[in-house]
Amino acid sequence: MSKKNRRWSLIPNQPLTELDKRVLYWENKGREVPTRDLIKTPEQIEGIRKSGLLNTAVLDEVARNIHEGMSTLEIDEIVYNYTTQHGGIPAPLNYEGFPKSVCTSINEVVCHGIPKATDVLREGDIINVDCTTILDGYYADASRMFIIGKTTPEKEQLVRVAKECLEIGAEAATPYCFVGDIGNAIQKHAKKYHYGIVRDLCGHGVGNAFHEEPEVVHYGKKGTGMLIVPGMVFTIEPMVNMGTWRVFIDSDDPYGWEVISEDELPSAQWEHTFLMTEHGVEILTY
Repeated sequence: MSKKNRRWSLIPNQPLTELDKRVLYWENKGREVPTRDLIKTPEQIEGIRKSGLLNTAVLDEVARNIHEGMSTLEIDEIVYNYTTQHGGIPAPLNYEGFPKSVCTSINEVVCHGIPKATDVLREGDIINVDCTTILDGYYADASRMFIIGKTTPEKEQLVRVAKECLEIGAEAATPYCFVGDIGNAIQKHAKKYHYGIVRDLCGHGVGNAFHEEPEVVHYGKKGTGMLIVPGMVFTIEPMVNMGTWRVFIDSDDPYGWEVISEDELPSAQWEHTFLMTEHGVEILTY
């Protein structure tokens, strides 16, 4: 459905709820609003929450085992084994040709790094481990940064600020806000450090599928993008580059997935899956 034709559907023979009134107010002003199918039912929310618990446990298992000298292929094996042993499915595996169970992005690799036996973690590396789990048909998505041993103050700051960007974006995500409110808050914080916020990739709705509406951009103007209402589930996952926000696809990657910062300076990213409630966001991937 195109944005132009998107409409909020009412439930026949039912009085207007507060949610209906708020959404219709903005729809009548020509703003982008969600469709009702983006509002998760209590049963769906519970399913996504359980998937989020497993996704968190998988990343905890990575945190317990990650160390200098291990390959990213070993990280992939940890993710696959732990996920499947606990009844889940690694969502990235074979997704649109992605060959592994997790994304492992080292230093200048912004995202979608493919685990390899030849990618061995060294002292000073920073690495993003991005994990998405399917449990009983429901999806949860999160990523963490890890610093291998001792790194430079510049990389430490980048990792810290990237996490702050996620937290600031979550604070800006309030009931009946717009996607642009989230992105604007993130971009302002990154700009203080002269960092670039990647524009070619974004957060997204999640839960019943790997990627759903809305697209959650991490830059932009307040009051733009889709209206966010209680019951929606989505990720915030700012990719923060030490230099330019521009990126390219690694020409040496036969799968066409690995994204690298254009100036090949380091990049950092943190991600959570959030449920919007009447009082603000709830993190489903703690």
